[in-house]
Amino acid sequence: MFGEVPPDDGHRRTILNPYHSHVGFGLAFRGHSLRLDELYLGRYLHIDPFPIRAKPKATVVLTGKLLNSTHFLHEVDVFYEPLPAPPDLSWLRTPRSLSLPDQYVILRPKAPAGTTYVDGKLGDYDWSGGKFRVPVKLLKDEPGIYTVLFWIRRVPSDKGFPAAQVCIVSQP
Repeated sequence: MFGEVPPDDGHRRTILNPYHSHVGFGLAFRGHSLRLDELYLGRYLHIDPFPIRAKPKATVVLTGKLLNSTHFLHEVDVFYEPLPAPPDLSWLRTPRSLSLPDQYVILRPKAPAGTTYVDGKLGDYDWSGGKFRVPVKLLKDEPGIYTVLFWIRRVPSDKGFPAAQVCIVSQP
């Protein structure tokens, strides 16, 4: 982390991210080994309890509210990755940044009545008065992990930023 230089300076950029309002640290000790995990986040949403496991092809409905009702739920991205398998030793020895999976679907708020998006679609989820209801379709017919990332804007002209994420494990 101390030797990071752009463009491979994800840890530094995470620490300096102006949208993060909280940080959590996890420590694990075993014998003479130490593990440290850091979690940087911003408190912008309250997500109601939801099932963390579902069957493939199921739909999980995520509901909640923005903690500041003047903010906007900009979009919701649904990422998929297969269940993890043990990597080989050479992979473990290579430093790398964490990232979201390459496969994802973008969900958009429903367009106002009588309107559509440029592509002719109506939108995917309900959002008004600071509350939201997002149906998340687990598209693959195989086991995997779905990471659902909520993007918000503080004002209409703001660039959207990631505000919260949850994971759902899909298994038969």
